[in-house]
Amino acid sequence: MGLSKMILFGVRSPLVVEYEETCHRLGLKIEMAVSVNGSPRLVDQSRVVNINELPPSIIGKRFIACAFTPSRRAALIAQAQQLGFVLDDPLIDPSAILARSVRIGEGSFINAGVVVGAVSMIGNGVLVNRAVSLGHHTVLGDYVSIEPGATLAGNIRVGTGTMIGAGATILPNIRIGENALIAAGSVVRKDVSDGVLVVGNPAQERSYNPAKSSLYVEDEE
Repeated sequence: MGLSKMILFGVRSPLVVEYEETCHRLGLKIEMAVSVNGSPRLVDQSRVVNINELPPSIIGKRFIACAFTPSRRAALIAQAQQLGFVLDDPLIDPSAILARSVRIGEGSFINAGVVVGAVSMIGNGVLVNRAVSLGHHTVLGDYVSIEPGATLAGNIRVGTGTMIGAGATILPNIRIGENALIAAGSVVRKDVSDGVLVVGNPAQERSYNPAKSSLYVEDEE
């Protein structure tokens, strides 16, 4: 990243401790942790600043938004940018293994133990959680979230805002639409349309109400 400091925006999510640990492993000092809603969940809360108490000096400062769900992460990024923050380069854990041809967009987080194959492209504001494997020619749209241990084989395209559950497996040459949801442990053997939930092995479409899902938390960060 080439920087010695990091600003975390939105620190209510339990996932914020993973961002915090990656910063520690990289030797990045957390300059500021902006609390938007509720109690912050950082281990070290000495740098927490309430959103209503931000100093004027934040204009032009670079940040990473911390949230699990694509919609909340996108909302936090938009909110921070309206305040004058600028989206930072991707935060990449030093234990991740990335092919030299990989391209990663601004504001994305690549957690510990991730492997990304050659000629892969990762969009802006993406979350790739622990021990995920992305095969060659993987393309992830903006704000995609991938839970720990998922495996995406080669030549897979995932649309903007899609969530892939823990331990899911996506077979080669699959196209997954925007705002889809792949349930944990599912094995996806065929293309998935926009806005669809798929479950099981082989993964089959199921009805889905986001407001009743365990993944939905009101005002979540």
